[in-house]
Amino acid sequence: MNELTELLENFWFVRENNGGEYFRMRRALDGKLKKFVNEFVGWNVTVNNKVVKLEKIPAEAKPFMGIMEFETPRDYCLLCALLIFLDDKFDGEQFLLTEMIESVEKIIGSVTEVDFTKFSDRKSLVRVLKFAQGISLIKISDGSLENLENDRSKQILYENTGLSMYFSVNRNNDISGFQNYRDFETYTQLYTDRDTGFARTNRVYRRLLLQPAMYWESKDDPDSLYLKNQRRSIMHYLEQYLGGRLDIHNGAAFYMLDEHETFGRIHPSDKALSGFVLMVCTELRDKWKNDILHSDTHKYHVANDWLEDVILKCKRKYNDAIGKGLRELSDLKFTELVTGYLIEWQLMEEFEDGYYLCDGIYKSVGRFPDDYRQKENEKE
Repeated sequence: MNELTELLENFWFVRENNGGEYFRMRRALDGKLKKFVNEFVGWNVTVNNKVVKLEKIPAEAKPFMGIMEFETPRDYCLLCALLIFLDDKFDGEQFLLTEMIESVEKIIGSVTEVDFTKFSDRKSLVRVLKFAQGISLIKISDGSLENLENDRSKQILYENTGLSMYFSVNRNNDISGFQNYRDFETYTQLYTDRDTGFARTNRVYRRLLLQPAMYWESKDDPDSLYLKNQRRSIMHYLEQYLGGRLDIHNGAAFYMLDEHETFGRIHPSDKALSGFVLMVCTELRDKWKNDILHSDTHKYHVANDWLEDVILKCKRKYNDAIGKGLRELSDLKFTELVTGYLIEWQLMEEFEDGYYLCDGIYKSVGRFPDDYRQKENEKE
């Protein structure tokens, strides 16, 4: 795994946790790699005596870019409140869990209701504390998080690591009036200067590096024109720092990493749901090729009922090969799980009147061997 792959894979590298990795990343960012991520991708790099961090801001927000450990919007509110609380603490200062809880309740009380006498709110708090501890924002000096959601009187002594000041993205504009994530996109130079210089370059590289696919709606889309005109240069830099290959279609582009250089979550993976989605994609591609689906663009519109029927037919067809956990799900839960996966990996897009199947389906297909049922029977 090369240095850029590791920087994309990890939130940051903390000197105290692993000095060897910290110094290796610090050396890697002294030369051409830092220039590439600064100028071509438009990302800032934090390098100091505590941490090395690549600020991986996407070109556009997608649901899968959230914190995977979090389950509700309240989790994010609690994390923000924790960061505000830590901002008033010295590096290495210790504090009790009860002190932190009292401050958090005051900080977010005017924004959202939180009541740590409720089990659901304590579960949310535990998720945030585990995440904060996992990335070294805080560390436990005495006590344990175990069963905190069931025992609200439990006491834990924490220590502030001083890394919270490097967690958030520094912005040079006032965001106090922002209402949602779209405001961040609208008021970023990356979008206000849509067709000029480095803004377009930064958008294209970010979309290729942080998204499963890059789509465009029209032939004169500025990002697609830049990608096609500069494909040799883009391929050169991506191959130099990450390997892999760049595939460009009529309405989409895919940056395909080599198997040994992958980072983050991958598709397809060794999980049962991922394998089943490959079967669904194969079925959809066959309908595509046989002209059952028609479209004047690179996206194909299908109704909810039509897609649900395809998914459930695949489930029945491969029922004995998809695993007990998936087999026992209700049809409704099963289709929700599969469609959610397809949307998350940009294999299709959701609209009010159905879905648009995207080119990514062509890049993600699979089949079981003809004799797989015989082999399964032999195992039994």
